[in-house]
Formats: sequence, structure tokens, C-alpha cells
Amino acid sequence: MVSVQKKRIIGVLFIVAVLLLAVIVPAGAAPLYGDCNDDGQVNSTDFSLFKRYLLETENTYQSHMDLNTDNKVNSIDFSIMKQYLLGIIESLPYGGTNPPEPGVLLVGRFDTSDPAGARSAWSGSSIKANFKGTGISATIRSMGDNWFNVIIDGTVKAPINVTAGSSAPITLASGLTNGNHSVELVRRTEAWVGDTQFLGFTVTGGSLLAPPAPSERRIEFIGDSITCGYGNEGESQYQSFTTKNENAYMAYGAITARLLEADPVTVCWSGKGVVRNYGGDTAGDLMPALYPQILPYDKNKLWDSSKWIPQVVVINLGTNDFSTGSPNKSSFTAAYSSFVDRIRSQYPNAHIYCAIGPMLSGNALSDVRDYLNTVVAQKSSSGDQRIHYIEFPVQEWANGYGEDWHPSIKTHQLMAEQLAAQIRKDLGW
Repeated sequence: MVSVQKKRIIGVLFIVAVLLLAVIVPAGAAPLYGDCNDDGQVNSTDFSLFKRYLLETENTYQSHMDLNTDNKVNSIDFSIMKQYLLGIIESLPYGGTNPPEPGVLLVGRFDTSDPAGARSAWSGSSIKANFKGTGISATIRSMGDNWFNVIIDGTVKAPINVTAGSSAPITLASGLTNGNHSVELVRRTEAWVGDTQFLGFTVTGGSLLAPPAPSERRIEFIGDSITCGYGNEGESQYQSFTTKNENAYMAYGAITARLLEADPVTVCWSGKGVVRNYGGDTAGDLMPALYPQILPYDKNKLWDSSKWIPQVVVINLGTNDFSTGSPNKSSFTAAYSSFVDRIRSQYPNAHIYCAIGPMLSGNALSDVRDYLNTVVAQKSSSGDQRIHYIEFPVQEWANGYGEDWHPSIKTHQLMAEQLAAQIRKDLGW
């Protein structure tokens, strides 16, 4: 009798234990943040799957991919995963309580292989940070006569000049109220002037904070001197080029990005073309050959297009190809079409704008208009409904000219307003 009662008690206890375990241990463990293929690890495979997820036009919310737990899965989460894989962020999800090092946001093509600091050369490359303190300085090493715009708390200050060989700290702001502030350095000068290496910020009376979040909107600009902002701060068309008067921040691309609250990446070089450079030159590198490079003078370091996926790409090339008359139509359209195919292979869902203007006129403008529209029509008839032609009106005397007859800031502003309006219409921005 006792043994029967013991058995019953043991049986009841066993059932209770099973029920308790059912409550305490869930049927399936919660997915690991960032583990896109559910293999218990977060690695480069998950990074690739995350990218594929973002490229899909229709996808459902996945909580384990929401790496900052804001109930959205977007490019910010993708950036967090990248920083986690690089060891900048130590754990997931990232709540922002401990700012990731180095405390800066890089927008543009940067070579980060040197621990001493990131190197860049393309126009408009920018370095952003938040800080708490009363002042801030930057240390930049330059290979040429480069200029940067300084933006403190959203206000553009006097530009700084970083001459070749210099690496001394440069004061960006001082005497600020002791509190939170923002700083942005934007490269004004173009690629051929020489690389610059950012060696760090030094904060007076404080420290860097968590960096600004990147924009969810991204635009890539590819072009020549027009896109670089060549001489746009010059006072006359009769002035020759000076590095001081080139301001990529006030070129149409950068202005467009600000109008649309987007992050821009700019790849441009004065005088470059698709089949020939300015003056008919075919010996130098053409823009399609330079385009893949992180740094324009280093052919061994190529940009990983999966790192930064734009929704919009603007190609403003052709002005230099037509500087000595019109090139052969078949040769130009074949080369231009091939370049568009490359862009499309990198960014399957991007809207691509084939642009021209505002420096050509007459027969040259008529021919380049025909050539570009031929390419756009061919792509459209093949099923690409996200390729467009846009033409900026010929620059007018009333709006002034920059150095060497280049567009003035006023003309760049008008171009940006036109382009931004078209992008808003096409993308709903």
C-alpha cells in the first residue's frame, strides 16, 4: 500500500515537473539577433542575406534583424550589423548606450585599412560626429592643396585649407557652450588634388558621443567637373581654376541630397568622359575605368558596392566627350550602355538618371541628347522601367559663371531643384 502511494506521489511530482519545464523553457529558443540563416552564428553569410532582404521589394518584419529594436528593419540595422562584424559594436541588439568607436560616421568612399585613419579623395566625402564639450579640432594628413567645409551644429563655417604634407591639428570650433554639438567635415576639392587621411577629432572639455545615424535615403552621383563643383565659387568665367574656389558641397549633387535629406556619395573627376576625355584625350583613364576604385590613384583597392546601396544613381557624363565635336554614335552609346549595365548589376532596384547639362549647347547638345535617349529607350524597351533621361538647361549669363565658364552656385542650385523635384515625383520622396 505504501509503495503504491509512493508511486502515485512520484508520478504526480513528475507531471508537475514536466509542466513547470514547459512554462520555464519555451518550445523554441528565441532567434539570435543578426542570425539570418538560423545557424546559431552571426557572420558574413548573415551579412549577405541581410543585404538580399533589404533589396527585396516585399518582405515581412523579422524581429531578429531589428538590431536597434525600433520595430523597423532598414539600412540602419544593416549598418549596425556591419559594425558588429567589424568589432566596433560588441553585442546585439545595439541600444546606443555605449557609443561605438571611433565615434564618427563616414559618408563616401573611404579606405579604412590603415588603423591610423580613413583615407578618401572623391569630392564631397564627409566625416560626421557628435560631441560634448566646448570646442573641437581635427587632424588631417593631405597629399595636396585640399579644402574642407566645416559645419558646426548645422551652420556652415569658414572653410579650412589642408596643404600638402601638413598634419597639424586644425581648430574647427572653440568657445562653444558646454553641451552637445555636431560637427561635419566635407571635402570641397576633387580627386586629382590628392588623398586626405583623417587622423581623428580632439574635443576640448569633453568627448565624442555616438555618431549620427546615416540617412535611409542614398544617392550616388557620377560625373565630371560639373559634378565636382569646379570653380563654382569663382567670380568670373575668365578666372582659371583654383582649389580654393571649388566647392563640392555647393555642387548640384550635394544640394540635391540636402533637399531630399539623403546621404550622397560622389565619384567625379574634371575632364573625364565615357569614350574620350576633354580635348579628345584617349590616353588617360576614362570615368568607367576610375569608377570602381575606392581611391582614384590606387587601382588595387576596389569599392565594395554592397557596403552602400543607393536608391538613386545620377550619371552626368558626356560633356567632355563632345568637347571637340561629336564622337561616333555607335561607339559612345555602346560604351555608355555598358556602363549603365554595370551600375544596374550593382543596384538592381535603383532609379538611374542619365543626365546632361548645363555646359553644352548647339549641335553638341542635340547629339548627346539623341545618344543618351537612344540608350534610355533601349533599356526601357528591354524592361528596365527605372531608367530616366534628364537634361539641365543651358546655363544663362544672368546666373553668372564660375571659373573657366563652369556653372555658378546659382546654376547649381537651379539644377538641384530640378533634379530633386524629379526624384520626388519618381520615388515619392
